[in-house]
Order: sequence, then structure tokens, then C-alpha cells
Amino acid sequence: MYYLGKSAGLAAGIIVGLVICVILFKFMNKDKELKTKYDERQQAVRGRAYKYGFWGFMAGTGFIMCLDAGGIEIASRSVTLFFIMFIGLVIQVCYSIWNDGYYGINTNKKRFYGVSLVASLINLLVVVAAVREGSFFENGLISDRGINLLCVILFLIIGVELIIKDCLDKKENLRESGE
Repeated sequence: MYYLGKSAGLAAGIIVGLVICVILFKFMNKDKELKTKYDERQQAVRGRAYKYGFWGFMAGTGFIMCLDAGGIEIASRSVTLFFIMFIGLVIQVCYSIWNDGYYGINTNKKRFYGVSLVASLINLLVVVAAVREGSFFENGLISDRGINLLCVILFLIIGVELIIKDCLDKKENLRESGE
């Protein structure tokens, strides 16, 4: 019965999360559209990013399979599976950012930063609370709260990379306009 309740809670959480994502996408886009728009060059970049992300996903799967074959268990099954997705996401996002395919042409960057910051803080608070109450580790393994930690790391990577990329782009624009 416990696992049925946990599964139902997870499914409800995913549904609520998807609804929140729809609302946030509409909020982050300047034209309040659900779909972010990309030009042809960005679409090509994003296609390559998804391809590389897929190969990262496959490498993550292979890594986890090697750990599993060696009897090495570090985290709960949910965290382990999310880690595989995490690897693919990091590769897809990093490639998109560095090749100017991350922001859509209708994306409001300030809103995007704000939403990302709030999501990071919420996930960080969940991790801190789990550590403080002693539930971050269960039976010697990282509990499902490890997913929140991976989300914090993902948003941190995205944030740092976006700041660096934006600074480099501003320098490049200043150099081009000064010539």
C-alpha cells in the first residue's frame, strides 16, 4: 500500500509540475505564447544539442549499468534514473547555450532568470530541510531528495553558463560596435 501511495503522489506531483511548467512558459515568453519560438539557425543548434544530449543519456545509462553490475549502489532508484536524465540535460543545455540556441526569440530573459532562481531556491530549501531532518540519506543511500540536489546543480550550471555567455556576448558586441 505504501508504494501505491508513493506512486500516486509521484504521478500527482508530475501532473502539477507540468501544469506549473505550462504557466511558467507562458509567463517567460514575451508574447505570452506557450511555445518558445526559434529561428532556423537556433533550430539546427537545438537539433544537434538534443542529439548530443541523447548520447550523454546513453553514456549515463552505461555508467549506471557498470555501477549496477559491480553491485555499487549510491542512491535510490529514482535518483539514479534522474541522474541519467541529468547527464543528457546538462549536455543538451550547455551545447544550446554556447551555440546561441537556448533562448527563444520570444523569451524574456529577465523573467527566465527569475523563474530559474526561484526554482533553484525551492529545490535548495528541500535539500537543506532533508539534510537538517536527517532524511537525505536512507539506508545508507541518497534518498529521493537527491533529485532536488541534482536540480539545484542543473540550475547552477545553467545560471553560471548563461552569465558567462551573456558577458562574452556583450564584450563581443562592444568590440564590434567600436570598430
